[in-house]
Amino acid sequence: MTGGSGRVEATNASSLRALASKHLADAGSSLPHLEADWIICHAAGVSRASLHAHPEMTVEGGLAELIASLVARRAAGEPMAYITGISTFCGRELRTDRRALIPRTETEILTAAADGYMKKIPGAGVFADWCSGSGCIAVTLLEDNPAWRAFAVDSSREALALAADNAELRGVRGKITFVECSNPAECVDVIPLESLDLIVSNPPYVPKPDILTLESQVRGYEPVVALDGGSDGLDVCRLLLRELPRFMKKGAPLLLETGGERQVRALSSDGSGQGGLELSSIFEDHRGIERFVVWLKSE
Repeated sequence: MTGGSGRVEATNASSLRALASKHLADAGSSLPHLEADWIICHAAGVSRASLHAHPEMTVEGGLAELIASLVARRAAGEPMAYITGISTFCGRELRTDRRALIPRTETEILTAAADGYMKKIPGAGVFADWCSGSGCIAVTLLEDNPAWRAFAVDSSREALALAADNAELRGVRGKITFVECSNPAECVDVIPLESLDLIVSNPPYVPKPDILTLESQVRGYEPVVALDGGSDGLDVCRLLLRELPRFMKKGAPLLLETGGERQVRALSSDGSGQGGLELSSIFEDHRGIERFVVWLKSE
């Protein structure tokens, strides 16, 4: 296929799908037909069922050229979520672009755990989604707990703008205060001390030396600032453990996502007793890897 240079002639959906699938297969896609369908349906604004039911559908030259350009981006390794601008998180469609990480299924587990803690607290509450990124956690929790309010905190203004877009999309914009800061100590004028019923965080935790070993579609497209956790991946995690307890009510949980068992073990030792935090639980992701840690504020 060609895209972005020269005119692409009108064709039908079947022929275009075959060309797109071949181009993606040649580029190494493991799901070339499915990815071709996703791209064509996204660009044409049709369902996959409709695409397959009407293979004779005419695709005009302008639309065909757009599809060719999107296929070329995917063939070059760009994540599908950035190409379509949409990802699904906890059953919800969210806007997705290169301002923030693409939401992961592991983080759905973290979000479900946070929701379980929130359900145990009677009435309204306030939580913080620290290192909020696209806002997927905050938006999901507020939709499922409409009496609550949230702070979405991130060091990236661009990521917070995307989070605000998603909050608007999902109808919870008025329930979130967006806070730009790199260090929790900078937030004391915005977030009252000892005011939060819960904090949940998916911070940067990839060790800096490991970033170059990540899949090309991750290291080449997703924001490095949202990945880089320092030499051992735990710089941001340790900062949060040290600084966040001041914002938590007694008994409030702090739920943290990590890079896996080695980091869990290190943080379990670092976090206990720090700022009045006591280790509460460790739980696994869908692959059976210990990834998540919960502390409770004890004083």
